[in-house]
Amino acid sequence: MLNINTTSWLVHGLLRIMAANYRFRPKLRRYLQSRDGWMNFTIGIKTLNDSVRQSIRFYDGKATVLQGIPENCDTILQFKNEAVIKKMLSLTPDDVMNLLLKNEMSIRGNLSIMSKFNFLMSLLLEKKHLRMLAKKNEIERAKVQSDQSPTDIHGSKKLAERRTSRLSAQKCDEVQFLEDPFLAEYSLDDFPRLKDFLDIHLTKKPEICMERPKHLTDWFRANGFETDSEGKSWNPVLRQAKAFNYLMLNKKPIIRKNDLLAGTTTMKEIGVVLYPDTHGNMIWGELKTVPYRILNPYDITDEACEILHNDIFPFWEKRNVREWVRREYNEPICQQLDERFAVYFLWKTAAVSHTIPDFPKLLRLGTEGMIREIRDELSNLADLSEEKKNLLEAMIMTHEGLNQYAANLSKQAKKDALSEPYSTRRKELSELADICAHVPRYPARTLHEAVNAIWIAWIGLHMENTNAGLSLGRLDQWLQPFFIFDINKIESENARKEYISKAIELIGCFYMRCTDHLPLVPDIGNFLFGGSSSDQAITLGGVTPEGRNGVNDMTYIFLKVTEMLNIRDPNVNARYHPKCNSDTYLKRLCETNFITSATPSMHNDQTVMASLREFNYPEEHLRDWSATGCVEPTLSGRHIGHTNCMMMNMVAALEMALNNGRHPLMNWDVGPKTGIIENGDFETFEQFFSAFETQYRFLIDQACEYNNLLGQAHSVIRPTPFLSTFIEGCIKSGKDVINGGALYNTSGSACIGLADVTDSMMAVKTLIFDEKKVSFAEMKNAISNNFAESPILNSVIIKKTPKFGSGSSEAVDMANRIAKFTHDCYHGHENYRGGRYTAGFWSMSNHVAFGCLSGALPSGRLAGKPFTPGLTPQPIASENLLDPIHDVSKLNPEFMNNNIAFNVKIVPSANDTHQKAVEHIFNYVKTYFDLGGMQMQLNVVTSAILRDAMKHPENYRNLLVRISGYNAYFVTLNRDMQLELIERAEYGIS
Repeated sequence: MLNINTTSWLVHGLLRIMAANYRFRPKLRRYLQSRDGWMNFTIGIKTLNDSVRQSIRFYDGKATVLQGIPENCDTILQFKNEAVIKKMLSLTPDDVMNLLLKNEMSIRGNLSIMSKFNFLMSLLLEKKHLRMLAKKNEIERAKVQSDQSPTDIHGSKKLAERRTSRLSAQKCDEVQFLEDPFLAEYSLDDFPRLKDFLDIHLTKKPEICMERPKHLTDWFRANGFETDSEGKSWNPVLRQAKAFNYLMLNKKPIIRKNDLLAGTTTMKEIGVVLYPDTHGNMIWGELKTVPYRILNPYDITDEACEILHNDIFPFWEKRNVREWVRREYNEPICQQLDERFAVYFLWKTAAVSHTIPDFPKLLRLGTEGMIREIRDELSNLADLSEEKKNLLEAMIMTHEGLNQYAANLSKQAKKDALSEPYSTRRKELSELADICAHVPRYPARTLHEAVNAIWIAWIGLHMENTNAGLSLGRLDQWLQPFFIFDINKIESENARKEYISKAIELIGCFYMRCTDHLPLVPDIGNFLFGGSSSDQAITLGGVTPEGRNGVNDMTYIFLKVTEMLNIRDPNVNARYHPKCNSDTYLKRLCETNFITSATPSMHNDQTVMASLREFNYPEEHLRDWSATGCVEPTLSGRHIGHTNCMMMNMVAALEMALNNGRHPLMNWDVGPKTGIIENGDFETFEQFFSAFETQYRFLIDQACEYNNLLGQAHSVIRPTPFLSTFIEGCIKSGKDVINGGALYNTSGSACIGLADVTDSMMAVKTLIFDEKKVSFAEMKNAISNNFAESPILNSVIIKKTPKFGSGSSEAVDMANRIAKFTHDCYHGHENYRGGRYTAGFWSMSNHVAFGCLSGALPSGRLAGKPFTPGLTPQPIASENLLDPIHDVSKLNPEFMNNNIAFNVKIVPSANDTHQKAVEHIFNYVKTYFDLGGMQMQLNVVTSAILRDAMKHPENYRNLLVRISGYNAYFVTLNRDMQLELIERAEYGIS
């Protein structure tokens, strides 16, 4: 065992080796120089008890090791103890990130500079790291292969067989032209183009694309960021508009081979978009290893690596939203908590993009019409403040940039057509040239024009704002008029049938275009929200703003494409109104889930709208809600809800209440002092529940404070004038969306662990205070020892205490009580834009990550095990699916105004026919919605099939699973997430 001095000298010696390498090896020393000159920074390394305090300073091309840590140190890496330092030396890069997650080390100071230091380390250890990654991969594969749990070796065949049989139906809802709304006669084999695109999507390795960061950084270097080229302070919104205009003017116009849509998000077949102005620098330390990491690797060229390290990342290392808050507010506690990952995670460090743009306005007016509206507002001199004038001028610039990009696409399509020998493709390219010459500049006239207009604008929106949760809205409603207009011009039945086939193919191309980009995910993200794509939610069905049935021809066309392609993104959400939409429509939703195994997510229109009534939205606006990102409701085109501004670990508050404000994993006395269990401070259950509320309120207060500070940062670093033109209220108010210009402003939370906290509270109340079978001190001791010395108590908790999802009305009341407190606490906060916070109960995949970071609970859950996904009851709550259905449907929607994720793994009998299986699923879903249930999402796949997919991933490349709100490919998930899906309650139906 190393003693303190030995460990300190070990660190000192390793830093000296690093310093010597960068002093005397020119091949390495050149990495210390950026386009701005020498990289001057200091990194400190210490233990929690200060037994190790070392640092390394890079200054003017020299590296020097220091005893101690200077006051002006840029970033400090703090280890729990000396043993962790020793352990780190034998870890792969992704395992080092796990030290962060497990709070065995933490970072204080600039995270971009820490990433830069990690990159310099990786240059020294590159070959070693690659060998370690390869060995770890082999070990992980061996673990899977040695697992003797039962698998279904015919699983992939069974899933494929689901596609061979389809239901059909008569005209229903508001369908006008589809004789069979289910479109049963069509399969993917009828669309070779889509089949080819799908194969590329599933086999092509994503690559980091330099186009966006390079163009923007070049412009800012030439024109300044804080000040302009003349030394005058920039107005941020004008600066961003000019940079956006430059980017779109210089963006390469690409017509993908054989595509019906023009334009690409990146220059790669599948590109990873970089946003160094928010979170992009997080990948800095992984530039040499990201192509080889086990989960979701990306390719990157040597040239791109050089440019990022020497030019782009240095420019942005202090010009991103996270570092702006650190600098302006001296690294407040609310920020420190976020960067420990254990209690909450804030998405505003990466994006504000969770919203629904007003695409109907674009289709109705075109960009020229939108510019005219802005110019009219500019001419209103009586109402023209400097802020408003700047924003309106910025808006015009962004649309001019988009128009130029579309014009460049038109030219490229013409050029491609001339070089195309095949007459059919030449005709398609010529048509695309004409389309891009017309849209998005002018109003769309046909379905083909409308889809291209949306796609081109979508590219622009992702060039301005992070591709995380920006969502597409009610495309079936908005595209139906173009479908009707087109088909009404066709007289013959055969020609109409051909047009319907083309409409399916066009929407299929749109889906596949949406897969042309991925969000940037550093390796730590594979554990926090692994498998997630950009989460571009499409919303189908429901009711129209006028209150009529909104299920139409295009609804069923979108469902057909969803069924055929079976891809994770776009994230399809279906609204179902029990009083307006047909049972046939709901049955089609269930069949699509059965065929795809996981999509679409289904929402009860009545209940979702009931959850939002406290805001007194006009009824026609309320009826026009769309799902955003995962499942969250946003009022289309007029609402900035930033519905995933934060992921909140509810269990952390419970752990802090159990430990008098101390968080065990972080080893930090951060919360209020609310009572010591061992001292007998809690004489009643209400006293303990009050302690939980106090800790929970503290965490919510801190998270909301940080979210508001990040809002200020966005207004300085990255306002969004282009997005603002697509949100009602901004033009009239003259305010960017980040400054509250939208008609409606809220911020949405995702609260994780409701079932776990509820069951824990029921165990405490029942065993300690009601029945007095165990003392609180005994329960606390059992939890602290992970029930290793208290197996009988663990068994009693699991078998004898009331649980949410078991049919216990007392447990439902407890869940509602906790949900109400959550809602009320969030609602008491005002966000940076002047709106209120909303409470949702869904988890992405953070129920696994937060579970790994939490100890044992009074619910009987063991340390490190995942929480339940969303607000889904524990698997042990009931063997009967009707119990969870009844309990979840009894939750008050007024407390859940950012929606929920109720996950159900439902497995029809092997003897069921296709029709019978769908009928069984339909009956359960219909029952849930008739009871007032808010949202339900399915995994229609057995645990045995999932285990076979772990062993034979090559047979399941597009096995779709629903995590909590979003879809993922099972084989791309980390092992913990895979096992969590396998261990979910499996309800057989027959």
